[in-house]
Amino acid sequence: MEKKLQEAIASLMKSGDKEALAQLIVEFVNPTHIATDFVSLLMNTRSLKPGDALVKKVRKGVKVRTLVPGAMHLASEITVADRINYILDGADVKVTANAWELESGELGTVGEIKSELMASLKDYYLNKVFTALSSVWSGTNTPDNYTTVATTVTASVLENAINQINQNSGGVKAVIGTRAALTPITKFGAFWSDGTNTAEVPSAIEEIMANGWLGKYYGAPLLAIDQQYDNPDDYNALIPNDKILVIGHNVGEFITYGDVKTKEWEDMRPTPPQWYLEIYQQFGLIVDKAAGIYVIKIT
Repeated sequence: MEKKLQEAIASLMKSGDKEALAQLIVEFVNPTHIATDFVSLLMNTRSLKPGDALVKKVRKGVKVRTLVPGAMHLASEITVADRINYILDGADVKVTANAWELESGELGTVGEIKSELMASLKDYYLNKVFTALSSVWSGTNTPDNYTTVATTVTASVLENAINQINQNSGGVKAVIGTRAALTPITKFGAFWSDGTNTAEVPSAIEEIMANGWLGKYYGAPLLAIDQQYDNPDDYNALIPNDKILVIGHNVGEFITYGDVKTKEWEDMRPTPPQWYLEIYQQFGLIVDKAAGIYVIKIT
């Protein structure tokens, strides 16, 4: 289909029929997507191949002992323990179009549609990971790693969350949420400093608003995710606006299993034919250090 569209455009360009060419090449509005891969900022990530072991292993046996001159020191036996098995799930994106509509160029080229499907798959993974981590704790199953705030996050709530993760996870990897959820920190964060510096730095603020990286507060890196929506018509938000995650190091792992597979075909039974494009992949997710996650719920 992409080849047919390119041939049609080339033919119109050679004929000089600019009006027909303008009718063929229509504006195609791509739904916005989360361009940066934030999954690796939330937890460890790996890409596994078919045949790789779907088990997270821990090696034991390394121990340092006090040296006693002339003594035969004990040796630690190296062992490997299976900790957690991955349970694989699958993600599938499939679209279809009438062959005439595709050839007209109204829907864009096949290459553009493939890129759109890949972007949607990445959005799905980020939403899956963010939702899973933000659902680990609730107000009923922990008093230490979950809290609620009215309307906006406050300095005391954020500092308590950072202190909790510093004590249980060897430091905060990132404080992550949508820009709408994190922007109120500017009221008490003294322009994204540690809270003690009151000097204005307009250039730094400009860079923050352009790139999304919010610097640090209370020693913790802040990262704002620009809220994105699935498409201009349905307008469904891809990331919750009512959750801020304070994430420690090594809280879990996200894996993809095998490459992204592609299927493309035409159903010749209807006239004109119906074109299909489908991509799919297996993935897995484990959270084995929930103590390193703090959830701030905005009510």
